[in-house]
Amino acid sequence: MPETIYDEVRYSNFPYAQTHPDRLATVAMLHGIEPPDPFSARVLEIGCGAGGNMLAMAAATPGLKAVGVDLAATPIAEAQQAVQEIGLTNAEFHQADVRDLTTGALGQFDYVIAHGVYGWMPEEADDALLATIKASLTPAGIAYVSFNAQPGGYFRRMLRDAGLWHARKEETLLAKAEKAQELYIFLKEHRISDADTYGALLGREVPVLADAPSYRLVHDDLGDSWTPRWFGEFAEHAAGHGLGYVGEADLFSLRSEMLPDGVEPQVWNLADGDRVAFEHLSDVLTARHFRQSVICHAGRDASADASPVQAQRLHWAVRPNAEPFEVGLTADAFRVLDARRPRAVSFEALREELGAEPMALAEALLDGFRRERLMPHAGPLRAAEEPGERPTASRLARWQAARGADMVSLAYMRVRMEEPAARVLITLLDGTRDRAAIQADLKAAVGFEIGLEDLERNLVELARLFLLEP
Repeated sequence: MPETIYDEVRYSNFPYAQTHPDRLATVAMLHGIEPPDPFSARVLEIGCGAGGNMLAMAAATPGLKAVGVDLAATPIAEAQQAVQEIGLTNAEFHQADVRDLTTGALGQFDYVIAHGVYGWMPEEADDALLATIKASLTPAGIAYVSFNAQPGGYFRRMLRDAGLWHARKEETLLAKAEKAQELYIFLKEHRISDADTYGALLGREVPVLADAPSYRLVHDDLGDSWTPRWFGEFAEHAAGHGLGYVGEADLFSLRSEMLPDGVEPQVWNLADGDRVAFEHLSDVLTARHFRQSVICHAGRDASADASPVQAQRLHWAVRPNAEPFEVGLTADAFRVLDARRPRAVSFEALREELGAEPMALAEALLDGFRRERLMPHAGPLRAAEEPGERPTASRLARWQAARGADMVSLAYMRVRMEEPAARVLITLLDGTRDRAAIQADLKAAVGFEIGLEDLERNLVELARLFLLEP
């Protein structure tokens, strides 16, 4: 296959929490759709790059089978090498063109992910993507497709076109990105007042482009294929392939609070009660510019809003940096969950501890969710709560710690470890060493001794960061 721009300019290689089967299953359950077990699923990612998303998924969920495909040969080769070096047995990567996968050549999958693909390819490839999803999904399967949305895309297109014109004389992709960013930085520093409509729009969009790394500008904003879609257009395209809309993987996009107070019933009225029309009109009202849509086989009726009945099937956790509630059952639930932060607690365990009536607790949890302080999950997190006698860091974390400061936790969160000694410590946590052995080997590696109390504090912190396996 010919070289692609992803061979020439590499993209970031980190996971996207909103694509994890736990998140997709949660969205499906909130909308009344029964998903496959997200922790023993077969998962396909189309456009996986160097595999950062699927490597993290496979490392965090041993019962899951992760398969990644990408058109670019260089990233796929790196992903394949990483599988060998980390020692993963539940991940594999293949170089492939999505246009060759429309008959489901890779088999059936419970979850299919396409992040940053739809709308960033030629039109026929977008069509092939949806055909591949349809052919590859199991009957109960769930898929994720992100795309640039309208009408917010119109303003981003203006900035894209301005940047491309400013960089018109540059020859290479990176040079074009750097020249375009020169303009974005200028606009950020010298735009007209926020009191002016145009200035306010620049103030919302330009900083994102001015501060973006060059590789992101190359691929996300300045590439040859860049086609934002209206939601109704996307839904119609999906329906043409026998696929129906479930909800948004950005969980807080599910909330009617995104609309102005009291407007939601009027939007439903304007939409004549049609779900697709409601979503489309909501985008018009809020100038939405990006969607992370969850879809499934057509004919499975998804509810428009989160159900208290479905909330009782989920696990619940406090969001990072969330402020507590002051009074009421929501405050009581927050207090219990906060004591276990950031772990997720089953609804039943929470109900028993609080002695609450099920529907009342479900409504309280949904209230906390709508106010962006509580987060639902399809199941519990697989990570050690305490370091244990012979602590074991995840294989992925040990591999990443040996290569730099950035790593991914078992909770699918990015962790940056600047201190070299801390990274060496992580590489030593392979489950074979007790505290004395860790101290001795750490001293040999870094040249100074760490006391037992300091070691224990560091191990507890690693457990808190979800870097230790159970």
